[in-house]
Amino acid sequence: MKCLIIAAGQGTRLRAKGEVKPLIPLLGVPLIERVIRSAIEGGADEFYVVTGYQGEQVANFLKQLAKRLNVAVTLIQNDDWQKENGFSVLKARGVITEPFLLLMGDHLFDSAIIQSLQKQPLNDGEVLLAVDTDINNPLVDMEDVTRVRIESGHILNIGKTIDDFNGFDTGLFLCTPAVFEALECACEIHKDTTLSAAIRILATEKRAKSVQACGFWIDVDDDKSFLKAGKKLLDSLHDKTNDGPVSRWLNRPVSIRFTKILVNFNITPNQISFFSFMLSIIAAGLFALGNYWYLALGGIIAQFASIIDGSDGEVARLKYLSSDYGGWFDAVLDRYADAFLLFGLTWYVYSQNLSPWALGVGFLAIIGSFMLSYTADKYDSLMKNRIKKGIRLGRDVRVFLIFLGAVLNQPYPVLIVIAALMNVETIRRIIICRND
Repeated sequence: MKCLIIAAGQGTRLRAKGEVKPLIPLLGVPLIERVIRSAIEGGADEFYVVTGYQGEQVANFLKQLAKRLNVAVTLIQNDDWQKENGFSVLKARGVITEPFLLLMGDHLFDSAIIQSLQKQPLNDGEVLLAVDTDINNPLVDMEDVTRVRIESGHILNIGKTIDDFNGFDTGLFLCTPAVFEALECACEIHKDTTLSAAIRILATEKRAKSVQACGFWIDVDDDKSFLKAGKKLLDSLHDKTNDGPVSRWLNRPVSIRFTKILVNFNITPNQISFFSFMLSIIAAGLFALGNYWYLALGGIIAQFASIIDGSDGEVARLKYLSSDYGGWFDAVLDRYADAFLLFGLTWYVYSQNLSPWALGVGFLAIIGSFMLSYTADKYDSLMKNRIKKGIRLGRDVRVFLIFLGAVLNQPYPVLIVIAALMNVETIRRIIICRND
């Protein structure tokens, strides 16, 4: 699917964030890159980008991005970028001769909206617009948004000043080349080169249709909307379905605060994973020193490592750096970290009372932890079909118990609890899998 992106404007209302609007980074990724990546997720594979203000800088970035993403990007320069957005769209006439997606370079969105557009039939000479019918959407700037009046799937009117509206223009279109003709007509007859003017002309002929926008979108046009967009992206990190209770209610809210800072640096998720692992090694070493204050400090560092361990995946999601290797690498380091932490705690208990039972309990805690992690994927897949809610015992709970045991100077009881919980839960999962 071909995709035309309009990125020619100057963006004066975002000047405080950067000189060239399409290249302004939002949580470490330029706006234009976020638009292109979302479009790729939606099914687009060939891009045409209309540049204007500081077009050479934008073009240089897009050439590099095209190589990184292995996608075709054709650049179209609009020297009259000060004019209305419809003029930029017209620059693609003769270049695109088949149905295409039309996106704005400063509108962020859920790729599901593009997929919903593609599912709708598009007849020759028509245009489809994704319309947000939530007129109370808190992400919408009511002073600047383009309003839409729809009825039975048809657009009746569109514009920034209409009063009788029941939806908002998301800036996501599925067009036929008829949009170019409508733009020229609007320019000649009404002296209006806005995209909305072209849609109004098509609407009078019932050739402008609407599709319900089924996901997040936002026009990042000023400082306020920029902050809203960043918050929305950060909030989306809370939706990880396999988070345990400690991760959901403690670790994740804190790790996201660190992630918000980390995305602005050239730090990879794997580096964050390794840093978290090294913190766990330090914590385990402090446990083994045999002093309560070192024990307590080690517990605090272990919990901090558990929190930071969530940032690797969060940075990967926000900066499009997720990979199978990264997930596997993180899981391997977690297993090593668990072993060191539990062994350090076991050694502390053994050095205090010299009881051989401490070694046995510590061994069971380590084995139970490993088996719980080993059975996690199978268990999680089964639970998706069997129950809707429940407490998932995982590494977050285990490390939090270690933290409590160290700070409260109760390492032996905590070792016993971990050994019992991890092994009982593993056995329970084995029974569930056997009955599946």
